[in-house]
Amino acid sequence: MAKPVRLLSVGAFTLDTILRVETLPTHQGKFIASDGVQIASGMATSAACAAHRLGAEVS
Repeated sequence: MAKPVRLLSVGAFTLDTILRVETLPTHQGKFIASDGVQIASGMATSAACAAHRLGAEVS
């Protein structure tokens, strides 16, 4: 069996925060989100995740 590919991913890491509100704001003010999620992203992060899914050892 072949050894898995080893990959070192170097690059920018960003953390996206996505919030859900009941309606789009029509005026300036404070709004309370009903739900939210944080997602790790960035080109290096996305490439590392894809390589890992394909079987590579990623660091």
